[in-house]
Amino acid sequence: MKKFILSMGLTAAAVLLLLLSSCAGAPAQKQADLSAFAQTLQEKYEFAAFLTEQDPEADEFAKQSIEQYLPGLLDLDLEQRVVYMSMMTLNNGEFSMVQAKTAEDAAKVKEIFQARIDYMAGDGETPGGAWYPGPTELWTNSSRVEVNGNYVLMVCHEECDQIVDEFNALFE
Repeated sequence: MKKFILSMGLTAAAVLLLLLSSCAGAPAQKQADLSAFAQTLQEKYEFAAFLTEQDPEADEFAKQSIEQYLPGLLDLDLEQRVVYMSMMTLNNGEFSMVQAKTAEDAAKVKEIFQARIDYMAGDGETPGGAWYPGPTELWTNSSRVEVNGNYVLMVCHEECDQIVDEFNALFE
């Protein structure tokens, strides 16, 4: 009987260890400082002259702009949020990044960011929010939404593919 109880105890311990190791086996995502990365982007790449950070906690106009152009973003509980937008109709690019707390919220942010790109690019028959041919072409052909774990980037820039690569390199 003692052997049976000992064997059951060892089996239970082995199962518990297996469960714990499988949960711990998935490595945690490397953390990234999105504000620092935004600074790097501005130093390395030329964005529109009127690109400014939109801080909804410090500026009511910024809050209204985010609510208008990225509706739903301020409703999410995010770890980090960095939004750089140009308030000019001649919009030659911008970028926004967030770190969501959950994969579900990251998916919502992806939809919000993609809706921004779709609006700026237009539908091909009517001009988008970029209004002018050059910016509309830029938003149509050189904008991306990239998700890496719970981090989401939206970028519109001639070098968007390189910027996406640098964003993903933050997590390697």
